[in-house]
Amino acid sequence: MLETAIRGGHWTMMPLADEATTFTVTDFAARALMLTESDRLREARTYSIGPNATGLAVAASSGSAPQEPISLNRPPSPNGLMLFSDPIGSDAETYRTADGSSVEIPTPIVAVSWSLWDGSQDHVDGHAVTWLRQSGHGTIVPCRGMRGIWMTFYAPRTSDMLGVDAGQAVAVGPDGNPITAAESALADTAFQRRDPDLYGPLAWNNELVLPEGETFADPKLGTVQHWAATVYTTWQIMQQTDKSQLTETKRHSLPPAARKKAGQKAKRSGAVQEIGDGSVRVIDLAAPSRPASTAAARDAAASDGRRTVQWTCRWPVPPYRRSTCLNPYLHPLNYHEHREVASFTSNDSVCP
Repeated sequence: MLETAIRGGHWTMMPLADEATTFTVTDFAARALMLTESDRLREARTYSIGPNATGLAVAASSGSAPQEPISLNRPPSPNGLMLFSDPIGSDAETYRTADGSSVEIPTPIVAVSWSLWDGSQDHVDGHAVTWLRQSGHGTIVPCRGMRGIWMTFYAPRTSDMLGVDAGQAVAVGPDGNPITAAESALADTAFQRRDPDLYGPLAWNNELVLPEGETFADPKLGTVQHWAATVYTTWQIMQQTDKSQLTETKRHSLPPAARKKAGQKAKRSGAVQEIGDGSVRVIDLAAPSRPASTAAARDAAASDGRRTVQWTCRWPVPPYRRSTCLNPYLHPLNYHEHREVASFTSNDSVCP
């Protein structure tokens, strides 16, 4: 899938081998990206974002993108994997079917991984590489000193079709015929049984690098830049403290017996035996910040699970952003740092 995407120009960072290899250019790039992603996930802390925190982040980024310069201190950990309760966006594409009609297929974005990019990734799998970066200004070679945040976005596997009508088109096959949710789920289940060691719950969708010091400007809805702005907003909300604190975190770890069993299974399959620190941090809005349960239920009923989650019942007016100084006592010395926080005026619902 990744090699096909790269061939079609659907990439942001692409590694090129500095010497001849037995792979084609796109095959090598796909393999190298998967190896670097594996390294990233091996060191990742895992986060699970609850429905209200997800909705608030989507609502805030719908009102405006983060205004602060991109900071390497914003991620809650240098490497991470974050799963959202609801889609933070969707990758909607229109396909022409064999009968000449058109069908729009939305692919929900439900997870993101990240690591810090410092330009030192100059060898992959024993090969010296040069990295190309594709941006709105064309393809460029990033300089060695470039620093930023590298994100990879994931969609659920096609078997994850809860709430989707069995006859709904979720893909278009090579022959131009629509593939229904039921057909897709059957094919995915067959793949899981045939190659259990290659099967995972998430599918790669897209990736990008946020250069340190740049800003989000005004990203267009449904783009990888907008998903990144929503993730960055989630980090901002997670880091708010004191009077502006909005979230609470619960940390969960597998019991010792379950960890041992998982380790034995990973060893047999040759998979990584430990990911991050072995814990999942579950994050959602704290009690004083939670919207009414009836408003949350109406948003859930209005969401189809394939497109960006609905939030207007919980927050009729998108949360606004404000800049706050971390140490106002240093203002006279002009030596201080401002951080952006999200706020909202009311939880009162006006959704019919």
